[in-house]
Amino acid sequence: MVNVFMIIVAIVVAALVVLGSIYLIAYFQHPDDKNVAWLPKIIVVLGLVLAAISILMLPLDVANNGGQGGFPMDTMWLVIYIIVAVFAVVIVPFAMFYYESEEADPTLGGNQFAAALKGTLAILFVFAALTVVLYLFLGIAEIPTMVVNGSFTVIVPPATGSLANETFYAGIINEPGTSSEFRVGTKALTYRVSIVLFIITMVSFGGWLLFIIFGGIGLAALPFDMITDFKNRPQRIPYDKYLERKKKLGERATDLVEIGKQLQTKMSGGVISTRKDRRNYNRFRQAVFLLEEDYDRLKISYKRQGGKIILYYAQFFGGLIAAGLSLGWLLHIIIYMWTQPEPFHPFLNNLVIALDNAWGFLGTIVYGLLSFYLAFCVIKGNFKFGLRLFFLFPIHPMRVGETMMNAFLFNVGLILICCVSITQFCTMAFSQYTSLTTINSMFETSVRNLKVLKWFWVVYIFAIFIMALLSAIFLFIKPKDKPAKIQL
Repeated sequence: MVNVFMIIVAIVVAALVVLGSIYLIAYFQHPDDKNVAWLPKIIVVLGLVLAAISILMLPLDVANNGGQGGFPMDTMWLVIYIIVAVFAVVIVPFAMFYYESEEADPTLGGNQFAAALKGTLAILFVFAALTVVLYLFLGIAEIPTMVVNGSFTVIVPPATGSLANETFYAGIINEPGTSSEFRVGTKALTYRVSIVLFIITMVSFGGWLLFIIFGGIGLAALPFDMITDFKNRPQRIPYDKYLERKKKLGERATDLVEIGKQLQTKMSGGVISTRKDRRNYNRFRQAVFLLEEDYDRLKISYKRQGGKIILYYAQFFGGLIAAGLSLGWLLHIIIYMWTQPEPFHPFLNNLVIALDNAWGFLGTIVYGLLSFYLAFCVIKGNFKFGLRLFFLFPIHPMRVGETMMNAFLFNVGLILICCVSITQFCTMAFSQYTSLTTINSMFETSVRNLKVLKWFWVVYIFAIFIMALLSAIFLFIKPKDKPAKIQL
């Protein structure tokens, strides 16, 4: 029987997610994108809603209690993840190609759609070919099972001498010609998973690679940068100091203008042709971003007399909360996830279960906070990675009132790819909380036991922890982002 209260809660949460996604765009969007670029905005809203729902479906699966809530969670998970895959592989890339080609050369006209379609088809072809090849060779789940050989009989308890109490004991007797009572062994139960589930596995696997890198960096960088920004917050400066710093920024701006002109002459039809020019272009974008950031800080120091100090203290306390969340996740990895199948301590499982028992929504709220924090870490890690290793790809910063739609689309695509892996990570991290869920059975039974790929799941937890640790060490050694040297 369907739980009406759960349906109402699910509808309300979905509506709040939609409203929050719309507000996010309105709050962060650049003035140049106001009242234009409606298709990318719709895609961004739908992408954010999909990512949020895919993460929040886990507590719904818990509340469903193995199907007692009436929700067909197995079908719902497959539908949501297939839609996520379509958005991540087809829709978001197409919108990015279309929007960025419009920015690069407004005179392209009808070729704009063709260019976006060409790039999207290339990504889809690579994904489809890789999925088909790997499915043929690795699409088999190998589930370890215990095999007991022996002869069994039902023994009536001697105290009653009858079957009246309906209590039975399974007794094991010797097989003819054997000397032992029974034999126990192990055997791998193999079967080919469905192509739909394997597509989800491919998205999850790709998301894990990004989650290890960006999520690990973000776990260290998010609290570190928030606290460091408070420490290095703009201070009130006199007019002569303002003029001195403004002059230096003007010299940097002049140099970047000249570099930009040289890069533009090397671009054919808005396209960067060589790898060296692409690296220089990415360095150029990084240098421009840091220049804009330094100029904004200078304006706050003089024109706003240092800004509102209460906002900086709010950022500082937010950094302390983020540090606590990062530390909590790292401790949970050590004392619970590393020591599976017999964990040292349930840790966060106990917290969420206790809050659920106290008031059902408290456990869901804490789970949502912990899981969405991982999504924020992915975005922060991607941005930090782009700032420090800017030759690999251009940065796509999210800044209040200054975020272009291509940055929205890039980050939404990243979240969509990683949301499956984040859900899988949380399913493992809260395995006691999610023990009766459909998604736990899906991941634990099939996805984590796929041929060859199953060995990857053994090391990825270690990889996330090591990436976070190395990132923390690196940030303490080199805490400041510096402009890159561009060699034309």
